[in-house]
Amino acid sequence: MRSAPHEIQIEAGGIRFRALEWPGTGPPSLLLHATSFCADVWGPAWRAACAAGTADRRAVATDARGHGGTGTPQEAEAFAWPRFADDAIALVERCAQSEAAILVGHSSGATAALVAAARRPDLVRAVVAVEPVLFDPPARGQLDSFAGSRGMAERARRRRRTFASREDARQTLAERFPYSGFANEALDAFVAGGLAASEDGVTLRCAPEVEAWIYEGASALDLWSEATEIRVPVLLLRAEYSAIPEPLARRLESRAKQLEIRSVPATTHFAPLERPEAVGRAIGEFLRATAPAAE
Repeated sequence: MRSAPHEIQIEAGGIRFRALEWPGTGPPSLLLHATSFCADVWGPAWRAACAAGTADRRAVATDARGHGGTGTPQEAEAFAWPRFADDAIALVERCAQSEAAILVGHSSGATAALVAAARRPDLVRAVVAVEPVLFDPPARGQLDSFAGSRGMAERARRRRRTFASREDARQTLAERFPYSGFANEALDAFVAGGLAASEDGVTLRCAPEVEAWIYEGASALDLWSEATEIRVPVLLLRAEYSAIPEPLARRLESRAKQLEIRSVPATTHFAPLERPEAVGRAIGEFLRATAPAAE
């Protein structure tokens, strides 16, 4: 059985990142989580990826800026979406040891991975994008599109941050969407890595205000102006009940010339947490075919 990851700290791009590292050989994989989550949630899916044939590969899952044990800038501008692509590039430069890396991302992490691949093809060997957030830039005066959405930011600011204990947090979250659909091991991983001990019990490590800043920062990114520069193999994993509009998925397919689209049955936008074994298996099969661990 693959050994458990160990925790490391990485200085990159002026931020100290908390990360989990699975040792191994071959092209490393950098795992990027969705907004409001943490590095730990990749554990179940990565174990399934290893079982599908990537057991000897090195992987690093990081807490994004403002999440988990990673540093949190104190200004909203630091959470504009291009910054997350910059972080992915800086992390690859620090971790890949002169090898091109594979980027594996979910939701906003997947979008960051796509942009990083477009900007630095010399550093990125392949991308697995699980339910990337795809959107058109908002029209002038339009604030309720995803990009810069007031609604999502306002909901984030109302989010409950503190719980009496980890047990209380787990029980409470398990009764709410999207956590109610998570596999037990994925929910346990989030409770372990996404909450910190506090005087009042445990507290979300991604503060509601930071989450709101991230949603408001989406409008700073125009993926479509960069997507034609994506020349590496890309696996786009879409949930059966995907949040990706079909026209945008096809637009990405037309721009990223080596893109393959696969569906993950019985899942929503949170597929890696709902069915980590299915997502992990798809990741492992893709990486075994496109970037063998031993060459």
